[in-house]
Amino acid sequence: MVFKILYISGMDRLKDKIGISAAVLIVVACVFKAFHLQGAAAVLTLGFLFFSVVYMPLVVVSMLKEKKIILAIAGVFLSTLTLGVLFRILHLPYAMFIISWSVTLCLFCVAPIYILSNYFAETNETLSESERRRNILFGVLALAVFALWYALLDLTASPSSYSFS
Repeated sequence: MVFKILYISGMDRLKDKIGISAAVLIVVACVFKAFHLQGAAAVLTLGFLFFSVVYMPLVVVSMLKEKKIILAIAGVFLSTLTLGVLFRILHLPYAMFIISWSVTLCLFCVAPIYILSNYFAETNETLSESERRRNILFGVLALAVFALWYALLDLTASPSSYSFS
């Protein structure tokens, strides 16, 4: 029992360190890119891959262990959105396809389900009224951000999912 608690807290600390490292790499890469310094693409690629391939799967697994299915699904779409942004910055193919589908699914599926599940959640000792309101506010803000991003997408430029070109 004690080893299990130490393992979980150790994994949480490791997960936090991985997330902070990925965030620092992304910020450093953005500074490099803003000042047109060499190595920006390499550091940016490393930071985004570290975030979306290492950190986000750890977050998704921990959310699934806590039985927070909606947040786990949102984490998967956030990871694919991050990869789409990386593809877009590096001018790789299918970047807009990945971004548009990730934003679309977050806007029309994940965010409304998250808001409604928190709206209809009953308050108890694990979920207070202030936490429920905070979760609803976070969901509404996320919905607004995804709606703004969706409005900026040029959906005619995205390749169709039914075409091979």
